[in-house]
Parts: sequence; structure tokens; C-alpha cells
Amino acid sequence: MLRRISLLIILSVAISMVASSLVFAGNNKKLTVLAIVWVKPGLEDKTRGELLKLVPLTHQEPGCLNYDMHVNIDLETLKENPRIYMFYETWLSREDWDLHMKMPYLQNWVKMSGDLTEKIELTIWGMEEENTNPTFRGGVSPDPTEKFSLLAQVYIKPGLEDVARKELLSLVPLTHAEPGCINYDMHVNLDIDTMAPNPRKVLFYENWYNYKVWKIDHMKSGYLVRWFDMAPKLTENIVLTGWRMMNFGEKYEPVQWKAVVK
Repeated sequence: MLRRISLLIILSVAISMVASSLVFAGNNKKLTVLAIVWVKPGLEDKTRGELLKLVPLTHQEPGCLNYDMHVNIDLETLKENPRIYMFYETWLSREDWDLHMKMPYLQNWVKMSGDLTEKIELTIWGMEEENTNPTFRGGVSPDPTEKFSLLAQVYIKPGLEDVARKELLSLVPLTHAEPGCINYDMHVNLDIDTMAPNPRKVLFYENWYNYKVWKIDHMKSGYLVRWFDMAPKLTENIVLTGWRMMNFGEKYEPVQWKAVVK
């Protein structure tokens, strides 16, 4: 009996080890990738269609945690700019992203991208560990068609990295407590070749129930006003850009957003 139990335990461990080795390319820290695509004039529809094709294919990769395509929107008028797209990607490891970059459908896109795009900017990031998460707090469920995404890129002055990081980290749990927050994730830039962190570049990827809760509720909150008051002392620049997350099955016509909230 003991021998049988021992054999079963050994077999179970062996199966588990084989299974884990087959599923993912690596077991390193999760990796965030930001890809921004600038489209040549007159090629907006064709490029949009080709980019949308990548989404369901990439979602099937075992190392892909999320692969979200966005179209740029003006932060004042909310008008879509069909010449700028952004992919926000999360991978289980650097190895899994490297495998993705070798996929035939992505290689096919890379070959045609020279004819369709003005440039593509690829950066990689490490997400900060967070002890809090946004939670739905009741009331009217958010309309997914009104979801608003934001990128905040923060460039920190030399020598002030530790102070700025502490102040930026303090924003995360406070923002997670806001009723309209879907996610609010802080990242540190990584060198694309060596993976060395660059603490002078910080990225926030944010999703909100709608534009209003970001523009009115979040941007005018006391703690964020305080941050922007001190930001000139700590940062060289802060770049905010607005985005709408896309459904890979949708048609290519721009979405008509509701009236701008002033």
C-alpha cells in the first residue's frame, strides 16, 4: 500500500512538472508592453483592419494575460484620431512576449507595417505590486461603451526618483477607492534589451467608467490636485493621452461619443 501511494505521488508530481513546462515559455515576473502605432494618411481603414486581426489571435497565446487595442481620443473634444492606436499588453514573462514577437501573424504584420505606418513605438514596463484593488460599489452598472482609458507618462527629475516614487505610489490606493475607477496601474520603465529598470520613467494605465468620472471626480480630487501642485518640483514632464478600448469584432467606423463634459 505504501509503495502504491509513493508511486502515485511521484507520478502526480511528474505530470504537474511536465504540464507546467508545456504551457508557458518562462516563469519570470510579468511584463507589460506598450505599443503605439502612428498610421500613414489615407491608410486608416486598412491599417485598423489589420491591427484588429491581431487581437483574437494573440488572445489564444498561453502566455498572454491581456492584449487590449485602443484608438486615440482628444482629451478636450473626445474626437477619435484614427491615425493613432495603442496596444496595452500584459505577459506572464519576457519569454512569452519574445515568443509572441515570433508568431507568424505578427511577423506578417511587421512586414506590412512599413507600408502602412509612419512609426511604431515599443516600450516595456514592470508593474508595481499593489495592495489594493478597485471594487464595484453598487449603483448603476457602468456602460461598457462609455469606458474611458488614460495613459499618464511621468518623467522624473534626476536625483528625485525615490521621493517621486513614494508620492506616486500614495495615489494608487486613494484612486482605487474612487467609485468610478476600473483599474489604475503604476509601472516603471524597463530597458528593452537588458530589462534594467529606469526609475525616471513611470507609467499609469487607467480605465474609468466614463470620461466624466475621470475628468470631474478624479482630476479634481484633493489628493490629485495636491500631486499636480508639487509635480513641477519632482518631474520634467507629465504627458496625458486619452484612449477608447476597442472590441476586435467591431466595424471600422469611429464611435460617436456623447457630449463633452465641461
